[in-house]
Amino acid sequence: MPDIEKRHLFTLFFGAFFGIASMALVNVFGPLVFNILEIPQNETGALAGKLTAMQEIVVVCVIGLFGALSDKVGRRIVYSMGFVLLGIGYFLYPLAGDSTELIIFRIFIALGCACNTVMLPTTANDYVHESTRGKLIATTSIMNGLGLVLIIGSFRRLPEYFVNQGYDSALSGQYTIWCAAVMVLIVSTVLFTNLKKGAPAQVTKKGSYFSTLGIAFKEAKNPRVALAYTAGVVSRGDLSVVSTFFSLWLFNEAISMDMSRAEAFKLSTGFYVMVQAFAIPGAVLINFFIDKVDRVMALAISMAIAACGYLYLGFIDDIFSTQMYFGAALLGLGEIFANISAISLIGSAAPAKGRGAVIGGFSFFGAIGILLVAVIGGWLFDNVGPTAPFTMVGFANLALLILSLVLLFSERGKNSMNS
Repeated sequence: MPDIEKRHLFTLFFGAFFGIASMALVNVFGPLVFNILEIPQNETGALAGKLTAMQEIVVVCVIGLFGALSDKVGRRIVYSMGFVLLGIGYFLYPLAGDSTELIIFRIFIALGCACNTVMLPTTANDYVHESTRGKLIATTSIMNGLGLVLIIGSFRRLPEYFVNQGYDSALSGQYTIWCAAVMVLIVSTVLFTNLKKGAPAQVTKKGSYFSTLGIAFKEAKNPRVALAYTAGVVSRGDLSVVSTFFSLWLFNEAISMDMSRAEAFKLSTGFYVMVQAFAIPGAVLINFFIDKVDRVMALAISMAIAACGYLYLGFIDDIFSTQMYFGAALLGLGEIFANISAISLIGSAAPAKGRGAVIGGFSFFGAIGILLVAVIGGWLFDNVGPTAPFTMVGFANLALLILSLVLLFSERGKNSMNS
């Protein structure tokens, strides 16, 4: 595009590398913070769910405002501001004196996540020609995945390092989280000094959020759009249950086996990294069939794989066994299959006229999925068992699999009658 330099493009990739990882760290750090606050293990699930739900509500409320603000003041300012907000949040997070303060400090992280979520795709679309749009989006997605694996993989050893330096478990957790604060502030500085200055040349005026939702609900009369909305609930719930409860489950389990908190964090984070590492080749594998079969059939196949991944966790007796490694790998594949197939379905089902509204509706239902999993999953985690949230999501994937097959057979029946 005119006035876009290589420096601007490489800075975009730099931001993509750190973007998802910087947002995911807040849930990875959850066990460390709960340890600092001495939260009883039988209350950690509800608190983790409450924090996730609150963050999602904040993001939904402000993400449109940040997008509009970037149209006026420029992507560079809002993008870098997001990382500053994350830095403030990560600095304050381990200083919380109780769960109420933790929720208040989480708002800063939520605001930073909102900026980050809207600015990466928006900036990417500013920087690209139509002929290379797919390649650019694919490259930023790869950078997201690599950053998630490499950055969180690096942080998993920090608590152990600080313990070996003579600090207690509380201080080692605090210093680990502060390292993240320093990291995101450095990223913010790089983005601010190297992204393209100024606001976009052309800004298209958009309708209100509620009018957009109105159009989205009307389009749900199309069974494929309705199925895609349901897939939005389930697929985003899939992502939410992994980010909110996976590391927490393994951390608590390791502590109950008399491991130190540093060792438990290293173990739980290691398996979380493994899940995300298998999601990367999963994104490649799904390309072998997603464009060759009906989008609803692709969704059904993906839901079957995802259901296996989530339900399998409930059968793991020993987190140190090979079962756990197989479960983490299957979970990573299922997570990415469900997400990509849902996005693919809404992209094909959305009409040319009103496409933005329908995709906005998909995001709205995705937010509902996150909230449901956070609230219900938190209760199940504490009162039924730590793998219960994954079992719940696994059955949701099975239900969506059945709905997909019902729609396929229904459409084929109508087509045969018409012919």
